[in-house]
Amino acid sequence: MTTSGEQWPVGPWVPPGWASGPSAPKPGTVPLRPLHPSDIISGVFATAGRYRKPLYLPLLVLALVCSLLLGGCAWAALSELGRLPADGGQPADGQFTRAAWVVGIAFGLALVCATVAYAATAALSTTVLGHAVLGRSVTAREAWAQARPQLGRVLGTQLLTAAAALGILAVSALPSILLGVTLNSPAPALYGLFMLVPGLIGALYLGVRLVIAVPVAVMERQRPAAAIRRAWQLNHGAWWRSLGVTYAVRAVGSAVSQTITSVVAAVALRLVLSDALTTEQLDVSTLSAADLTLLIVAVGGAVVLTTTLSAPLRPLAVGLLYLDRRMTRENLAAGLAAAAGLPPELQHG
Repeated sequence: MTTSGEQWPVGPWVPPGWASGPSAPKPGTVPLRPLHPSDIISGVFATAGRYRKPLYLPLLVLALVCSLLLGGCAWAALSELGRLPADGGQPADGQFTRAAWVVGIAFGLALVCATVAYAATAALSTTVLGHAVLGRSVTAREAWAQARPQLGRVLGTQLLTAAAALGILAVSALPSILLGVTLNSPAPALYGLFMLVPGLIGALYLGVRLVIAVPVAVMERQRPAAAIRRAWQLNHGAWWRSLGVTYAVRAVGSAVSQTITSVVAAVALRLVLSDALTTEQLDVSTLSAADLTLLIVAVGGAVVLTTTLSAPLRPLAVGLLYLDRRMTRENLAAGLAAAAGLPPELQHG
């Protein structure tokens, strides 16, 4: 990774076959040449393995904070809902309004927490990847210190991209809504649901085309709007490649997470619910509050842990897609080889 005030090195454009042979230098987790999909996938897991402390220690702390916040929000919301009459009676004056406010605030805080955690994961993963590609060591404290100033750019880029995708969906549904309002009939709006199909396709295309916007914002220190414009141009002609690589990495991470969670849940059920199991049915009434708490903590902890472990995989893949586009189109590989301190003869393949 370059130092705090620098951008990634840029070299003149050369044909995309530069250093594509086996002699391509590899100071870090990927060779410095245009990358094959297998290079990207293996580079993701190599980075996650070699840089697990700077990558996962800050994320585990973040996951713990978010879990405590979300747990508190859920407890407050459930406690307030529990005060409402359970027999269908009318709630006391202001009771329903207070419950609605508590639930709304809890949901809003949960949404904000998830959004910030997603942005922090992307910023930290991209920062660590910058060190991994150059083969440089970095501590968890250093990685977080370098990623933290990028949170604003990353969050703005993600929100702007999401707003653009939602705008496409809104435009695709707008004609049918206007027609329904004009004719005072819900039928056009129902038929207008079919118009969401091209809107969904357009939103998918936009999301994949702009998938490298966050690495642009972090590695090139670009503002959100500029990062989106740059990503749109840089990722031209690589839509299917971007879709395939990100889907493959996400599928692997999801499979591992589900496997671990299933195993933990099965063990917890076996240990905690053994006394409540009959021949064919589960008697939940025999469970104590301690048993239920242990079960919830075990399964919830497994979900948090596996989510944290798999969260950086997609940002790492997206970061490598960004590097691939620049090494293919702008000879970034030569600049990275020089930044890694390789001898001049290795900097040119």
